[in-house]
Amino acid sequence: MGTSKGYGGPPNGLVPTWLDAGGSDGDGDAGADGSGEGDGSADGTSSAQSDGATVAFGGFAAARNAFTRFSKTGSSSALGSALSAYIGGGGGRGGGSRGGAGGARRAAQRMGSSRASGARLLRVVRDFQAVGPVETLRHLDLESMANQPASDVFLAMLEFLCPPGGAIDEAISRQAMLEAIGNLDRDAPTSFAQLAPEQLREFFLDFVALSIEGRVIADIGARGITLPADIAAVEQAHEQLHDFIEGCCRVHLSGLLTGLETLNSLDVEQRANEIYEAAFSLIADAGEDAT
Repeated sequence: MGTSKGYGGPPNGLVPTWLDAGGSDGDGDAGADGSGEGDGSADGTSSAQSDGATVAFGGFAAARNAFTRFSKTGSSSALGSALSAYIGGGGGRGGGSRGGAGGARRAAQRMGSSRASGARLLRVVRDFQAVGPVETLRHLDLESMANQPASDVFLAMLEFLCPPGGAIDEAISRQAMLEAIGNLDRDAPTSFAQLAPEQLREFFLDFVALSIEGRVIADIGARGITLPADIAAVEQAHEQLHDFIEGCCRVHLSGLLTGLETLNSLDVEQRANEIYEAAFSLIADAGEDAT
């Protein structure tokens, strides 16, 4: 594709652990992310250390129990309970549970690598709007790709947007970006230079929703939940989870993507952080409404 860096394919080891049927619904969590592995941030420190995002108040046991009920019944109420309990800490307007991540802000802080990747992607969106597609790509030594398919261009940016790493946190971010890139071709493929600003904003929100989905799956499924043996039912549960999170992010966060062209890089990073926190707050509110 004429890329400046090779594309090494999707990361290894990012198989959603909640797809393993059976398992314990333990009450405790081995690590800050519930996985016992200590997710890494971009600087090599753990997410909990770098972001101050240690999971408090008993971990994700309540979220796992509710998600198990949801996976067995398909109940939107149980799904809402699971996500509200996952965020916890008064994450929604009704107060929420005291467990989980400790609230919308702490839940957003757990998205260390995804927030960093989101900020890089948001800078691309800003530059596209401010200086145009060719100049945006020139900053990345990719100006010759302006008329190539947008999905190819974003794959060429992958190492910049999502630097590879071995921890779950980096893998979640990278997998979400790959899925969002794949979705660019879902309708009608277009060149990078022909993308409309709203298409870029939708691409960014797609990444945000997919990265949150990946984080939820990794956290809730880290110690195992009970799932039905029917694969179709498992896939349906995953689809419902995706639709719930995407529905919270798509419409309500679009207002935070206006005026990007006037922001400096520090402001763009702050905006990305605000978007993740707002997303978790919206998910918590929607979860409470569904119960």
